[in-house]
Amino acid sequence: MHRIAFMVSCLLLASTVGAKDLVVRQRSSSGVGGGSSSDETVYIAGDKIVTDSPAVRTIVDLDKKNMTSIDKTQKTYAVITFEELRQQMDMLRQSLDSMPPEARKQMAPLFDDSQPVVVKETGKTETIAGHTAKENTLSGGPYSGYVWTTEEVETPAAFTKWKSLEGMRGGAARRLGEAMQQLKGFPVRTKIDMKTGGQPISLTNEVLEVKEGTPPKDVLTVPPGYAKSAPRGMPGPPPPAR
Repeated sequence: MHRIAFMVSCLLLASTVGAKDLVVRQRSSSGVGGGSSSDETVYIAGDKIVTDSPAVRTIVDLDKKNMTSIDKTQKTYAVITFEELRQQMDMLRQSLDSMPPEARKQMAPLFDDSQPVVVKETGKTETIAGHTAKENTLSGGPYSGYVWTTEEVETPAAFTKWKSLEGMRGGAARRLGEAMQQLKGFPVRTKIDMKTGGQPISLTNEVLEVKEGTPPKDVLTVPPGYAKSAPRGMPGPPPPAR
């Protein structure tokens, strides 16, 4: 579920790819009922979206079409391609029928793309992170919530880079991606609930500061000396040859 929440966050930030490099400080949370919040820095540089916090760093490379998850406490990292992510989603979808009824009820909405996600401007405005922002609500399928956006931060008109990920976003996430493309401006406050059975899984982001800036080079890579591990749901690396 954490990976699903992270990819939803990337759906929002992907609208800025192709603009000038940005550094975004934000307070985020994800999990059942919202989870606990933590501060993190997002670097949007060329084809990369990097989310960095004291314990974890995640690098999404839109050019190489992969995602690197770095665990700073364990000093390990894992790389998964967008194609492997799609395969994981396909495997989950195929295993639905064999799941216990309660688990099947919880997971099924994530694969149902029959309902569009509708975005509506409410007319409300507020100053967030020093910028005038407008509120947009969204609802449809398992999703509900709101996204506040500002047009005072430069963003391109199209989601060209994110379009390359279309094959990975099946089910309800595809519908959410279509809705995100309708948003005008840069997201500065977000709350998205994913209803999948019991309590909703919530993703929240509150931008504290956004500015133009080039990220430090070491943030764009895996720290030296870290050991490679297998992504969740994927087989581990082969044992060394003897």
